[in-house]
Amino acid sequence: MSFEGLEFGEFIEFSIKKRFGIITLNRAERANALTTEMLKDLKRAIEYCMDNVKIRGIILTGNGSSFTTGMDIDSIDGSNHAAVKEYEQTAAFIAKSIYYGKPTICAINGKAMGDGVAYSLCSDYRIAVKESFFMMPEINLGIFPGTGTIVLMTRVIGIPWTKKILMFAEKLSSEKALEIGLIDQIVDSQEELMQAAIDKAKFLFPKNQTVLNAIKLCSNHLLDKSYKEAYELEKYGSAWYEYEDRDQYIKDFRKRLY
Repeated sequence: MSFEGLEFGEFIEFSIKKRFGIITLNRAERANALTTEMLKDLKRAIEYCMDNVKIRGIILTGNGSSFTTGMDIDSIDGSNHAAVKEYEQTAAFIAKSIYYGKPTICAINGKAMGDGVAYSLCSDYRIAVKESFFMMPEINLGIFPGTGTIVLMTRVIGIPWTKKILMFAEKLSSEKALEIGLIDQIVDSQEELMQAAIDKAKFLFPKNQTVLNAIKLCSNHLLDKSYKEAYELEKYGSAWYEYEDRDQYIKDFRKRLY
């Protein structure tokens, strides 16, 4: 699909509402499973949103009854290590971009597996339809769950649940996901899902964007630091008003945390 002359590939829909870029995975006939090319298109759409000063955040969702089931294993020869590595690196770049980038709302329209769980974890607010479920089946295939999944999962839901999901391939309902903090809200239908996501975007878009981004960066990155280190970074965040170029200030703040 195209927007303002940009092409994001056959399986990515893109629009803007309330100054949020809405990125929709659109390969519903394959449960929005991701090929390497589709993943590269998703990466470009996210980069566009992150780099465009007119866009204040992202809503990430999918068409059909699946958010995404992760890598399309039929599209990659597992014995081709270079191809697998390319996929993994692209997926990890996307997760890192969302984790460090502008506010991101994940509107989970159905089952989320593999990368679907990873992209949920790195988002700032996660809404799911009640029929959704969450699962990481990689252990059944002898695949290590990369893409920063373990880093993110242990931070969001803790070590015990990370082990249950990754080591024992435990399948979580939307209700259980809400209970353990994997998601933040459940809605009854696809229509309610997008309305809830737009409502969150409406709340965020008039707010001070520098403050929002500084809060996100501090929230995501101070937990594993000593009090002294964390407080110094928090002081840097609170001093945003001292910087004339606010966009450069946020870029510099991200670099401090990489």
